[in-house]
Amino acid sequence: MCGCTRINKAPSAEKVEKKQEEELTQHTLECIKDSDSMSFVAVGDMLQQQTQVFYMTYEDLGINEGLNHDDLLKAINEKLAQSYGALQGVDVVSSLEDNRVKVTVSIDYNQANIQALIDAGLLHEGEVETKYVSLGKTQKQLEDDGFACTVQ
Repeated sequence: MCGCTRINKAPSAEKVEKKQEEELTQHTLECIKDSDSMSFVAVGDMLQQQTQVFYMTYEDLGINEGLNHDDLLKAINEKLAQSYGALQGVDVVSSLEDNRVKVTVSIDYNQANIQALIDAGLLHEGEVETKYVSLGKTQKQLEDDGFACTVQ
């Protein structure tokens, strides 16, 4: 015996309607760890957009901090373009704060190529048969990685 019980009853129309409403509900997930933050917008469990803010040192980017402000920003933007520039649906903006680089990465999952995001290290591979990026699984992964997350 496996302990499973077959039920010979279809779900009520009320339960079906409630599930359909949940699938169309917009959710926002906010996750924070140290000075890094991530925010997500999802419809149901399907992620639509992501914004990630993190900080890097000049050394992380292989840039000489002795450059003047304009040359420093140009060098930073060139380095970031090498990493993210060719990815469809991905935008990157940088600024200088307290002798480090603030990087904001925005991803529109409706435009982005999921495999390209995986190849670039922006997504975990996850389940092969999945056709979308899951809000619930993303939250669990981030919490496992030490982020504090809240869903709104």
